[in-house]
Amino acid sequence: MSRLKLLIVGPNKSGKSTIANILGDLQDGPSAIYRPTIGCRIVDFERDPPPGVTNFGKIHLELWDASGDFKYEKCWAPIQKDAHGIIFVYDPANPGAEDILNQLVQLFPKAMMLQPKFCMVIINHHNVGGAGAQLPKHTIPNCMNGLHRHEGTAEDTQGIFGGFEKYLMKILKLLGEMQEQDENRIMNL
Repeated sequence: MSRLKLLIVGPNKSGKSTIANILGDLQDGPSAIYRPTIGCRIVDFERDPPPGVTNFGKIHLELWDASGDFKYEKCWAPIQKDAHGIIFVYDPANPGAEDILNQLVQLFPKAMMLQPKFCMVIINHHNVGGAGAQLPKHTIPNCMNGLHRHEGTAEDTQGIFGGFEKYLMKILKLLGEMQEQDENRIMNL
């Protein structure tokens, strides 16, 4: 079994916990009650790899849902340890989201020396309806350009699953390539 640790980070009230719960099959959609995450919580589950990914058996996924509140910044370094990727979540309607995302890029992937190809952004539009709803137009922050992207709403759980599935396939293939390179280096010593 392969273990995969992914961090979920973003501004407060962006839907990080809802998305972690949807992906971990703990919840069917957004809750009417907002409960801010204190520090970090881990959604832990097992699943089969996505179709087309053959070099991994069952996957043990850990989604580390980090609070977007900067008062918990001191616990972020331990959270980052051994992470394989980052899922940024933001709601473009939240004022100041772009400034916070810029800070989080410095504090997470850059501090971890994690390449952008291991990151994803979920643009989570709140209160726009379910699948097929018209999403408001917005410009993605520059710091999120080039990342694997899913734009939608947490009300559309199938869309969230679909976007995550594509990201998961990409990250597993990248990790498989890295493992193969390491094995080749060892064999050529």
